[in-house]
Amino acid sequence: METQVKKMAIQAINNTIPNTQSSSLNKNEQHNTQMKVQLGTALTSALGVATAVAIIAKKQGFSLNPSAIKRTPVKDWAIFKITDKTRPDEKVMKFRWQEIMSMGIGSVTGGLIGGAVFDKKENFKSKCQEAVNQILGDITIPLSFVALPTMLYKKFEDLAQKPTDNSNMQKASKYIKGNKFLKILCPTLVSGTSLATGIIAGNKVSNKLNEHFSGHKTERKIRATDFAPHLDDVCLAITLMAEKSPFGDIVSKFVPVALTVAGIETGRANPENREG
Repeated sequence: METQVKKMAIQAINNTIPNTQSSSLNKNEQHNTQMKVQLGTALTSALGVATAVAIIAKKQGFSLNPSAIKRTPVKDWAIFKITDKTRPDEKVMKFRWQEIMSMGIGSVTGGLIGGAVFDKKENFKSKCQEAVNQILGDITIPLSFVALPTMLYKKFEDLAQKPTDNSNMQKASKYIKGNKFLKILCPTLVSGTSLATGIIAGNKVSNKLNEHFSGHKTERKIRATDFAPHLDDVCLAITLMAEKSPFGDIVSKFVPVALTVAGIETGRANPENREG
């Protein structure tokens, strides 16, 4: 009886060892797959943004000729150039809402392609749903919410400079522009409130669309990574509030990098990590 118990114990130990090894191998394989997907989608997202930036630069009159780029100092390349008050007539690449939209779409498209290439086919549906969340919830709707109120506020500010009939609106504009505290607070409140409203609205709209097309309730909550693409909204607000501002130009240079996050999140999406 004792011998039989020993045999059973040894057998149990032997059965446990392969399972542990198998579990370890599965974890390593899963980790390697995740790394491949992350790196692959980061590359394709960056490529999507870079393509959009190249098209924007060409449309704004910058040369894409390799020899011309080689002859130009790096600080004067379209992507790095900022406003120089000593040379006010020189071109500087601007990221308005149309340009930001095209970079965001380029990023998400790149991420979607990367996800399809580097990840499992069964995860592609989740990636398409995440693409809707990114384009609507993190780019299009928040951008629209920021752009319109900010442009309207800029028009209100401009009233202070116009020789009109001294209306109440013009008086209010002059008062705000003449007060250092209100001059900073008012546009910050307008842009901040618009952005917060746009993020919430975008998330709800994109969830409803995904719910409609998938046929089941979808609740993809707002995540920390969703805020990276909103640098474009901040940049847009700064650009609209302070045209030809070196500070706005410097902030805008980080927008293409921030927008690659949208593509990476799209490419890495799967049923386990997409919701919540």
